[in-house]
Amino acid sequence: MKRHYFVQQMNNPQQQQPRGALDGGVYAITPVDQSSKGFDATDGPPDYGIVNIYQKSSRDLKGLGGGKSIYLDSGDDKSDSDSNVTAGGDGDSDIISEYIGHYGLWQFCWTFLLCLFQIPTTFHIFCLVFQAASRDFWCARPAHLRSVPVDLWRNLTQPTGAQCSQLNVPYEQLTADGFAGYFASMNVSEPLEQVSCGAYEFDGTIFGQTVIAEFGLVCDRAKMMSIVEMCFLAGAAMGSVGSGWISDQFGRRHTLMFFALIQAITGFLLGFATSLELYMALRVIIGFASMSVAVVSFVLVVELVSGRYRTVVGILNILPVAISYVLAAGIAYFTRDWRLMQFIITIPGAMLLSIWYWLPESPRWLLAKGRIDELKLIIDRAAKTNGFRLPEGYEKTLSSPDQDSAEEVVSIFDLFRMKFLRTTLVMLVVWFGIVLIYFGITLHLSNLGGDIYLNTVLAGSVESIAICLSIVVVLKLGLRVNLFLYMVVAGISCIVMNFVPDGNLWVIITLAMIGKFYGLF
Repeated sequence: MKRHYFVQQMNNPQQQQPRGALDGGVYAITPVDQSSKGFDATDGPPDYGIVNIYQKSSRDLKGLGGGKSIYLDSGDDKSDSDSNVTAGGDGDSDIISEYIGHYGLWQFCWTFLLCLFQIPTTFHIFCLVFQAASRDFWCARPAHLRSVPVDLWRNLTQPTGAQCSQLNVPYEQLTADGFAGYFASMNVSEPLEQVSCGAYEFDGTIFGQTVIAEFGLVCDRAKMMSIVEMCFLAGAAMGSVGSGWISDQFGRRHTLMFFALIQAITGFLLGFATSLELYMALRVIIGFASMSVAVVSFVLVVELVSGRYRTVVGILNILPVAISYVLAAGIAYFTRDWRLMQFIITIPGAMLLSIWYWLPESPRWLLAKGRIDELKLIIDRAAKTNGFRLPEGYEKTLSSPDQDSAEEVVSIFDLFRMKFLRTTLVMLVVWFGIVLIYFGITLHLSNLGGDIYLNTVLAGSVESIAICLSIVVVLKLGLRVNLFLYMVVAGISCIVMNFVPDGNLWVIITLAMIGKFYGLF
């Protein structure tokens, strides 16, 4: 059991020290809970009389992110609830967790606030489900024929049911009163020529103004909708890779908040986009920023905690994603306009910018970079909030590694070296399948049929349950076999869904939710 002790040197500190020791000589060593009063002979003998406190070798420090530590080789394995105790069997302990604990009030407050960054990010990823939802459409009526009922207009001008063309008749010469009579007097024995629609009208029963309706992304321009979707995903792909390098260079805190600022600015600008080209360009930028926010906030969350809490907090960090689906459905239902929805979903991200000044940097990133003064301030605040008492001069144990003991520089190409190649390829295949199922179902909920708002609430509820259950699976059941089984179930559900007749709406939705549930694991 590792314990913190108060060390009080009793001999002359100027005497020659043993090679490899920080300080050698006679010490009085007492548990940290007694350190406030120091060593007193009336308290009984100290735990040690003569001891050398050695610094761990630089080779052993690499697992601690470049930090140094002081250790005592003690036979005392009793736990002490009043001292900073770290279980010796916890392989994820490091020098920082020894001073602030694995998870306390300080970590809870900041991990809770950081998980809120997933809400605006999910909004921007998922909003296209409503902003570009499929709607019924037909050739637009000329201005002077607007009073003609839509059903009558469609039956007479598009008798074949085609949505992209209409009968070639002199509409400019017709009147609203004589419209039906003109078609009744026509010679139907000869087929009339079909011409492409000059403009389109859209059904506003379920959705109001959408991106598809405003920019006319139907018929020969329908393929542009796929490109619009790709714009966001292309930006997200670049952000997921580039944000890691940027945060390593400039820190988690400022990288996160910088991209949150870009996300908020771009989100508001999207609501003012007047052309499809501008809209697509802004979607690329917000895709990059949103994925960067998601990745860096997750990294910061897991670097604020340690031990098994990294698993629990890391999984719970994505719980707001599922909740955001339900919130997005509510916003879309009450707004019914893509621009208004865009403004509303950007507000939460803009509000989160207010914590920039108080947000702490990752203590483990500071340790790796050797920024000890900043690290000490964070540890002081965290320890005070968590109720830990720090030994005097503890910052000496936080010194960064010297140049000779610096860690070897690695790159992404190391993942494809022979000893890592199999694992890398397996994970690429696994993630490709998971992302394909997850985003394939999530971003195309409107294509399942039924009520899109109800489908979204159902999908969010299913995902919330899956996230919570995955904690039990990871901690209690393990990953390897269960991951394989869950992927098989998700894949079979998605395959079977393609063979279900169109009339069986709830069967299709149920299979989609099963695929989403198990695909999330």
